Amino acid sequence: MRWTILAAAVLAFTATSAQAQSLQHFTRADFERALVEAGATVTTEDPNAERIDFQFDGGVIADALLLACEDNVAKTKCLGSSMLATFEPEGKTREQVIEAINTYNYKENFGRAYLDPDGTIAVRMYIFADGGITRANYASQIGLWFASVSDFFGYLYGEE
Repeated sequence: MRWTILAAAVLAFTATSAQAQSLQHFTRADFERALVEAGATVTTEDPNAERIDFQFDGGVIADALLLACEDNVAKTKCLGSSMLATFEPEGKTREQVIEAINTYNYKENFGRAYLDPDGTIAVRMYIFADGGITRANYASQIGLWFASVSDFFGYLYGEE
């Protein structure tokens, strides 16, 4: 009987501890922390700017936004994090760019690529907090997106 009570107490503590580690919504501080833990350098100079500018993997520049917020102006209790990296295709035809985008979208699980109306390549990822997400998972998903964006260059320039 004593061991059963002790085991139940340990399980309850473990469940409570895991829930405390889980984010139910995102804040700017959470997002910036996850970016840094994933290997990015936050480069935004204005802490009140809507966009969070950051850099990763050999100088790839991207930006991020908090979305689906309870208060969209104050950016509180946000349920979504969006990251976007854009590239100008150098020395590639439209057909080669579209082929690279299609290959990326077929092979990669973290993010989606597209060609915007101005001919700029965009690679985007959206992460949801709905139902909770651990800090480690948040940073891990961002890191996997970083890796997939780096892979995109291989699809575009033949360095897979």
